[in-house]
Amino acid sequence: MRKSRLKEINAINKSSHDTQWRIGLVYPNSYAIGMSGLSVKLLYHLLNQHQNIFTERIFFSADLPGPPRSIETGKTLAQFDLLAFTFQFELDYVNAIRMLLRSNLPAKRNHRTSDHPILIAGGPAITANPQPLHDIVDIFFPGEFESVSNTFLEAIISSKYHGLMESILTVPGFYSSQDSPTQIKPIITSNLDEVNYPSAQVRPISGWIKKKGTLDGYFLQVSRGCAHGCHFCLIGKIFRPLRERSLETLKTLIDKGNIETSTNFFSLIGSSVADYSQIKELLQYFINKKLKFTLPSIRVDSGRDVLDVIKLAGQKSLSIAPESASDEIRFKIGKKFNNSQISSFVQRAEQNKLSEIKFYFILGLSNDPVSEAREIVSLINSLTELSPSVQFSISITPLIPKLGTKLDNKCVDYRNIQLGFNFLKKNLRKKVRYKSFPVRWAAIQAILSTGGSELTSKMINIAVKGGTFQSWKKILAEEPSDYYLKHYCH
Repeated sequence: MRKSRLKEINAINKSSHDTQWRIGLVYPNSYAIGMSGLSVKLLYHLLNQHQNIFTERIFFSADLPGPPRSIETGKTLAQFDLLAFTFQFELDYVNAIRMLLRSNLPAKRNHRTSDHPILIAGGPAITANPQPLHDIVDIFFPGEFESVSNTFLEAIISSKYHGLMESILTVPGFYSSQDSPTQIKPIITSNLDEVNYPSAQVRPISGWIKKKGTLDGYFLQVSRGCAHGCHFCLIGKIFRPLRERSLETLKTLIDKGNIETSTNFFSLIGSSVADYSQIKELLQYFINKKLKFTLPSIRVDSGRDVLDVIKLAGQKSLSIAPESASDEIRFKIGKKFNNSQISSFVQRAEQNKLSEIKFYFILGLSNDPVSEAREIVSLINSLTELSPSVQFSISITPLIPKLGTKLDNKCVDYRNIQLGFNFLKKNLRKKVRYKSFPVRWAAIQAILSTGGSELTSKMINIAVKGGTFQSWKKILAEEPSDYYLKHYCH
């Protein structure tokens, strides 16, 4: 990204005279994607809490030539002491390798020397399965960073008397690629009220085609973890238990965020925000303050109570995630509500003047994705008749098995999922908006989410060839869906 095209509020700059250590916070995808989530904003804030440590953001761009450069000062990856990669999705692994290669940094850790920056990796994908990056990354951090962030910064400062890597490895939760990840317990933040959270969040104000309601607003994390434990989901497995910020803390963050982030729009963050114990009081606070808010997807069985408050706020759309249109499948994966409850919820939403409802579904939860698609068509088409004034949108992704979940050994035939997608496109009513995640990339993500260090050399070769689907197909010497079935289905 060209720095001259971007202006931000709350971007951090520090004097080079005061800066002893430089950290590159690397999000190996585009600026728009990285800044549309909480992780970069939160890490950027936490990693800049010491005056002698300057953390700058670096994003991936496939379009701009030359080495990736930081937003703040235009430095390249090689000019940092540490490179902290956050991986939300496995498909970003190859982007990360491409960033290293374009910066003339060796991808494999045993090819780097003490003159090169140390590579640290964290994020949900790493917490679930770090093995594909085992031969690339120097230090891993599974879990949640807030509760050890100050200890981490202090370790870096004190490392002028010791080795940098050795100092970092004394911090709880961090482990070397030489260690066994099975011996490391992910760090979990027990009390969200007691940890540092940014009230002055960085966001673009000009020079960028912004996504209204995401890049423009303040990100308010209401809760962390989940109480439900759906069988396919990482959050309910590795980030348990459910923890909430107190209502008083959230009110304080709202008031400060409104002023310090200079916005009246708030995106509520949490795996199931409607389950928040004081959700009505929280939403009413926004209404009283004349502030706008948006909710993530809410559960049908716990979200009915917020519909009246949403109506008062003037919100016109919401999202729900039934995952399946089959009661039997939904119950098997841990979602204990039925289609009758979905219909009732939609009718209630229509009565409250909501004009659009977005559904999230997963294909591949059973061994017959076409039957799953048929159930989705039946449900959605019937809802269009039941609530004709509502615009229905559906977003469908293939199942991606994640290590550590109850479905981590689920064998997914992605060729059959494509048949299910074809059925949906043909049979959904034209008024239904439809979006799906490409099956061919889902197969690649499944390889990365379940594979190990045997993938390292393949990913490097794929990165050299541009990271395209065709490069995956060429290096794997077959269709990724077939490669997945052959090597990772048992």
